[in-house]
Amino acid sequence: MKETETRQAKASPAVSAILQKMKRAGSRTCLCGVECFTLAWTAGLLAAFLSDLRVLILLLAAGIAVMLRLTRKERLWLLLGAVLGAAVWLRYDAAVRQPMLKLDGEKVVCTGRITNTRTLPHDRAVYTLRTGLNGHSISLEWYADSDIPPMQIGETVTLDAELTRIREDYRYHTAQYQAGKGRYLRIYDASLTHREPATGFSFARTLHAYRQRITDQILAALPEAEAGLICAMLFGDKLMLSDDTAAAFRAAGIGHITVVSGLHLVFFCSVLAWILRRLGVSARGICLLHIPAILLFILLADPSVSEARAAVMLMLSQSAALFGRRSDTLRSLCIAMFLCTLTAPYVIGSVSFWLSVSGVFGIGVLAPYMTKHVFGSRIKRDFLSLCCVSAAIFPASALLCGQSSLLAPVCNLLILPLCIAVVYFGFSLLLTGGLTGFLLPVTGMLCRLIRYAAGAAARLPFSQIVIGSGTVRLVIVLAFVFLLYLMLCGIPPKPLAAGMVGAAVLIAGFSLALRIQSQREMRIAVLGGSRQAVAVISAEGRTIIADLTDTPRNAQYAARYLEENGIARADSLLLSGMRAAAGYQQELSGIRTEAVLLRHAQSWRADGMVCGRIPVFCEAETVTLSGEGFSAEISDDTVILQWRGRQIRICTEDAQSDADADAVIRYGAQECEITLHGRTYSGNNLLLRLSETGSAVSPA
Repeated sequence: MKETETRQAKASPAVSAILQKMKRAGSRTCLCGVECFTLAWTAGLLAAFLSDLRVLILLLAAGIAVMLRLTRKERLWLLLGAVLGAAVWLRYDAAVRQPMLKLDGEKVVCTGRITNTRTLPHDRAVYTLRTGLNGHSISLEWYADSDIPPMQIGETVTLDAELTRIREDYRYHTAQYQAGKGRYLRIYDASLTHREPATGFSFARTLHAYRQRITDQILAALPEAEAGLICAMLFGDKLMLSDDTAAAFRAAGIGHITVVSGLHLVFFCSVLAWILRRLGVSARGICLLHIPAILLFILLADPSVSEARAAVMLMLSQSAALFGRRSDTLRSLCIAMFLCTLTAPYVIGSVSFWLSVSGVFGIGVLAPYMTKHVFGSRIKRDFLSLCCVSAAIFPASALLCGQSSLLAPVCNLLILPLCIAVVYFGFSLLLTGGLTGFLLPVTGMLCRLIRYAAGAAARLPFSQIVIGSGTVRLVIVLAFVFLLYLMLCGIPPKPLAAGMVGAAVLIAGFSLALRIQSQREMRIAVLGGSRQAVAVISAEGRTIIADLTDTPRNAQYAARYLEENGIARADSLLLSGMRAAAGYQQELSGIRTEAVLLRHAQSWRADGMVCGRIPVFCEAETVTLSGEGFSAEISDDTVILQWRGRQIRICTEDAQSDADADAVIRYGAQECEITLHGRTYSGNNLLLRLSETGSAVSPA
């Protein structure tokens, strides 16, 4: 025992600061009343939120398996938590969510106070308005017109506004992200009828102005790329973070560093504790001063679910010392989850909530449990701990984000220390009012190194796994529930590790089998919103992108589909005009494009390039692309595909029907239509799958 403590005492705090902090909390893996109640509470909330019979059956089976190992008292806590969790969500849905959704398209007069401001590209302002609707106090985002004068936090405004429901866009998970914040409506069309300036002192306005002053100092000292990365790390403000950098961070598994989360809060409290100890403050005084410091940090940065969860956990762990008790990570996590979902039930559908909870579970429970008997070098222990964290986060990232990094343990071990240094430099700038600005050149150099390392890691083959199949998702859920059950049963670390490896092999096998199967199919995705359409056609190992409406946003739809399906190469990109060319140049930067065909371009420069290729101009009325067993004839507004004796026709909504076609896809109306075997399917972003044995239509 003494040898273990001696080895842990020698560990460097650079990477393992948060790991060692959680290990000292004395985490357990067994369940007691609090843990049973919270686990069942969360399961009940989730089942009611998803309203899916398959999820209900799975959770019921898992609950029965857990109950077999519990005492009678713990079973009562389990049943009570499940019932109350489901009841809370159903009550919230009936009292708040559904009434808000019914206001879609309604014109109202609303008076509210501005609680936050931000500026989008092209100088369009977005204001967060706290107002009342249907007897509920809610926050709305108001996208103000350019003629509205700038406003400050604390001002009160009255608007004649039309409420618009936040709808899911195939390109972005906007509705899911905003629903995780309890927001279901936005204001795009409004006229300002009254404005009352903010008077007196405003704490929130003062903090916002201070944050803006620090941001301006960073922007003045560094290039935009490095300054944007520092602001993302320090404040969670990713507005200046380029899409390429954000994608590289996600692929490298360090995207969490650009979101102000519990990790940043732990670092902030560590700095504060170090300063207070140097000033001679007692341990009890440090614990008491942490509470206002945590609240101040949350107000200074953008509040998030992970910050709220981390704040509760840190307050619990800090207050334990005041009462002579030892903190417990698992119990603190359960209490934080309960409080977060009790006060805001909508966070049960938040991606950041599940990633945050999974990360803390991996750091504070799984990693200590799996590495408690591991001896050796500090790097070995830290790497194994990071592997445990990645394993804990994998289900949430794969199921909710559709992808997960395979390089996360390595990148966190190598790149995270540099990120921690940047965060600490940022904290010094923040705490001294900008007096340590002379350190910004060094910070900018570290940011360049981080961007280069993350980009290099993201370009490596097999840097991440993309989960697009429902079958693979089901396998992940079953494997996670089974492994969690084994852990709660107290299975030793080595057999549990073997089970994790077996689950990883099983998931990889299913993914490989489905990918092999997909190569034997023709897949036609017709993507876009109202009156927009781009077709992504995959067959016989070839991928063709045909832009059908020459709309700039089509490139975003195509890029999203390619990313979700793990397609890294496009054999042909056919553009019907010049409007969309710049969009594809930007969005397909990470896709290898073999050939670009351009029609109807009278003023294109001879040396102009799209996706790294000089376009080939097609003057003929029909362009024919062919391969083994596959051909595509593309005219101005029609695509005729031939594949293994089948014909598929993609045409406009008013085109005449073709009796020879096995399937007809019509675009150009409000929604796409696919006619297959005499049945018509309607909707945006549809996917037609053709195989040798059958065919099906599903959402893309």
